[in-house]
Amino acid sequence: MTRSDLVGQYVGHTAIKTSEVIKSALGGVLFIDEAYALCRDQGDTFGLESIDTLVKAMEDNRDNLVVILAGYEEEMKDFLKSNSGLSSRFPNIVHFDDYTVDEMYEIAKITVKSKGYSLAASCEEGLRHEFESSQIKGKKDSGNGRLVRNIIERAILNQSQRIIKNPNDNLELLIPEDFGFANMPAFDLEQEFNTVIGLESVKKYIRSLNARLRLQGERKRLGLKVDNIQTMHMIFTGNPGTGKTMMARTVANVLYNLNVIKSNNLVETDRSGIVAGYVGQTAIKTREVIESALGGVLFIDEAYSLAQGGQNDFGQEAIDTLVKMMDDNRDNLVVILAGYRDDMKHFLTKNVGLHSRFPNIIEFPDYTVDELMEIADGMYTASGYTLNDEGKKLLRDHLIAAKQDKHFGNGRYVRNIFERSLNNQALRLSSEAKLSREDLITITKDDIQEV
Repeated sequence: MTRSDLVGQYVGHTAIKTSEVIKSALGGVLFIDEAYALCRDQGDTFGLESIDTLVKAMEDNRDNLVVILAGYEEEMKDFLKSNSGLSSRFPNIVHFDDYTVDEMYEIAKITVKSKGYSLAASCEEGLRHEFESSQIKGKKDSGNGRLVRNIIERAILNQSQRIIKNPNDNLELLIPEDFGFANMPAFDLEQEFNTVIGLESVKKYIRSLNARLRLQGERKRLGLKVDNIQTMHMIFTGNPGTGKTMMARTVANVLYNLNVIKSNNLVETDRSGIVAGYVGQTAIKTREVIESALGGVLFIDEAYSLAQGGQNDFGQEAIDTLVKMMDDNRDNLVVILAGYRDDMKHFLTKNVGLHSRFPNIIEFPDYTVDELMEIADGMYTASGYTLNDEGKKLLRDHLIAAKQDKHFGNGRYVRNIFERSLNNQALRLSSEAKLSREDLITITKDDIQEV
């Protein structure tokens, strides 16, 4: 049973509906899945009515009914507080651990066999990797047996499509191609860097991190002592538009491909994503965002804004929650904070544990004018445009002047000029009766405006 089976839609209906369900279970077991959904909050009068009815029925039928409630651990703890009689009536709390990778692989083999198929030995490595990436401690969407079933069913569907194209293939065998494991490209750090303009000092740090982690892997393989206490949390400091978010994605890929984290998932957020507007909700909101990043990387942009509120601001609550969850998930989460250098220095003083948890502080320098021009050229080329010589000269002059601003926008500034120039070109050409290919692809100085 679930909430929909127990809770009615109008006053007085819930007690009747709940009582009918309980009556049908007398002499046996009533199993309520996702039981915490019965009471969404203290304003959920219908849900509370269902709980009250359940508690009374359990008391009235204590020798004739067994009730089992199921749900996520934290939510069930809160649920048991929704009625003063609930907790005492459920003295037996059984925690179900996530399946291990070995157990999930055994489940996969059993599932495949039960459906009349066999599993190629070459699928084992890919499946184990898939299960390892999905079974992340603290996350509520690991999937466990349900994930195994979904993966197998998807592979069977893919296999049927493969057989249509290759009718002589074994009809009962599932191969890596059916799971999408074939021809997976290897991670190439330098190839990723080839698309990144400038930032040589940042690239050097990430190369050193990549090299150190690879050496640690070799030491482990040879049975040598390995540094298991190295923390990966980082702070990126610098002006807007200096590639901090882009490099955070690269860091996630590096750590994932070196098995430091289970997923290359990068969750991006800022103050608005983790600070609520009223008492008691910020910790919940922050915890939910952090949980979504478990197994991967959490990137908090303009992190200093968490500490810039007044005396009654909820930003401090978010900081304290972040620090605690970083400790609770030290092997399962990498946090990257980003912001202006001076503001980030001040931010680190807002919690006594912050500074020690972020030993890796990486400075992102402003782009040079030449690098910004190269970025602009790449934007125009990728979109099928050309900036003529007069336009280039005017853009360079704008960049030289704009760089005098302490908080210059760098690549973001270039992006804004680029977007505006396309609008200006469209407006300039809108009155022309006949347009050539050259007209359509050329951006001129008349289209370039300073932001």
